[in-house]
Amino acid sequence: MKPFIMVSTRPELEAAQSEYDSFLTQGGLQPEYLQHILLEEIDLSGSFDATDVSGVFIGGSPYDISTPESAKTRTQLRVEEQVRELLALALKEGVPVLATGFGLEVLAGYLGTPTSREFGESLGTADVYLTAAGREDPLLAGMPQTFSAFVGHHEGAVDVPEHATLLASSADCPVQMIRVGKAVYGTQFNPELDAERFAQRVSVYSDAGYGDPGLVDNILAEARSSQEHMAGRVIRNFVSHFGREE
Repeated sequence: MKPFIMVSTRPELEAAQSEYDSFLTQGGLQPEYLQHILLEEIDLSGSFDATDVSGVFIGGSPYDISTPESAKTRTQLRVEEQVRELLALALKEGVPVLATGFGLEVLAGYLGTPTSREFGESLGTADVYLTAAGREDPLLAGMPQTFSAFVGHHEGAVDVPEHATLLASSADCPVQMIRVGKAVYGTQFNPELDAERFAQRVSVYSDAGYGDPGLVDNILAEARSSQEHMAGRVIRNFVSHFGREE
């Protein structure tokens, strides 16, 4: 099988490595079939060949798309530009993509839809429900009509972008999962996180404004007592559906 690529947009190396490990586990992949790329360390557009990969995962980030351009760091501006270039290439060449969190927000912006803090969600779990289109989508095969997923983001897309199909939604963040064309997907929830990986993520970002730091212990207790981690099936389905033989 041709390998998948995991693109990390996080500046925190510990969080980026943990995120990679999460996708590796949820995808049922061996390391040789999931290459890890840190956008801060590579010019992706100059080294990426669409014919050499099965698909691309784009991870989340503490960056906010809605931050005024003048207030964004040089690193954030570069990361956003590289993700947009990758999405443009994927949509043009038909490269399968699963973009999570920040990745979905960049995808929405690329398609002309802004983000808003009105649709942010504190660290914790959210009940995500499938739309009619979601029930028919191969990445959501085997998923129940409503499932619990880990979330934690400052903002969300204000609407379903033009040319996109809404696959999943929630009460506080209506745009939880979209598909563009047949192979480019975005999720606002974190399909890679089970309870233990969520605990690791919280330890890195507990002071990043995703919720009340004083409630972290309660959040983790709830996470560890939550139901089976169904959201990871999205990653496994992506791998099985788009994996290409050499």
